[in-house]
Amino acid sequence: MFFMHRKGLVLLFSTFCFSTYIHAKTDCYSSSPPVVKQLDKVYYGMSNLRIFYTTSGDNALIFQQDNNLNHVPDYIENIAIQANTIRKAWSVLGYQDPLNSPRYKNNVQYIDIQIQKLNGLGLAYDEPHRHTNNPLKKNACALIILISNNIPNLTTDSSLVEHELFHLYTYGYTMFKQPWLTESLAAWSEGIIRKDKLGTYGQRSLPKNEEDFDKYILQRTYRTSQLWNRLTTLVDTSDGKLFLPPSLIQQRYTDGQPVFQDQYLKGTVFMKKFLENLGRQDQQISILNNWNLYHWKEIDQNSAHFNQKILDTLLITLENTNESNIEKNKFQSLLKKVIKNKKSD
Repeated sequence: MFFMHRKGLVLLFSTFCFSTYIHAKTDCYSSSPPVVKQLDKVYYGMSNLRIFYTTSGDNALIFQQDNNLNHVPDYIENIAIQANTIRKAWSVLGYQDPLNSPRYKNNVQYIDIQIQKLNGLGLAYDEPHRHTNNPLKKNACALIILISNNIPNLTTDSSLVEHELFHLYTYGYTMFKQPWLTESLAAWSEGIIRKDKLGTYGQRSLPKNEEDFDKYILQRTYRTSQLWNRLTTLVDTSDGKLFLPPSLIQQRYTDGQPVFQDQYLKGTVFMKKFLENLGRQDQQISILNNWNLYHWKEIDQNSAHFNQKILDTLLITLENTNESNIEKNKFQSLLKKVIKNKKSD
């Protein structure tokens, strides 16, 4: 009864939200990071994708081979091939491309991947930027992804571009940005091109008590993907085969390596529904707090205070699946207990 009431509330607020905030926009902040000025080359991918890089200086590509002699480093082409291919794949699977999302579609023109020296491997920003210190940027508003200039196994064992791009997909659906949520969703999504039917980090049994729930889900980041990998195994009774066009499945990098290591990933329908429901949930929060839909403070986007709302959304999404089994049912009971206790915190 309680969750039926909440579902009605979702619909009510979604309707009000649409009528009130239909013209809401995401600002594009102007900035001029010094590294952007050094990126003196640009390669255009498909669907308004741009890749900025340099072959000299501190941020120069480590791998500058051009084996197909087309005057574009293979490293750059292969990043574009992975990005182009997976964006097409997610579109075929019904996912909302970031540039088509209500949050970004009015203002943002490009997805910009910047190849530069990094301490880590990659980073994706949810706030769009207009870089003003490089004429190649054309003063355009763009979503920014940073990718390391030094990935030795790019075509054989790297789904980094997929991981960072899926952050943009998540940002297009929801304002929630808790690390346990966003990093684990991106890790799950890597399974679209990696071998096996699951995302990265495999799966483990679902937690059986609140202590384990906190330890293995809320206190982790990337490895929380084990939750999604296990849940999608339980709710997706198909073999996980992705019905993608052969021309897409057969895409290869410049060295002949396949982009898709197999054609399987469990739970793509469930995860899409979960992301859509998260978007409805954060719209309710925006309205109740009189916030602009797409202008939450960073502290609110990351706040553990909203874990209860995220878990509430997960529970509703699970309850709307047809599959029923003992492990899933026990997890739903635990989830209700966790949500109840977080409401009283």
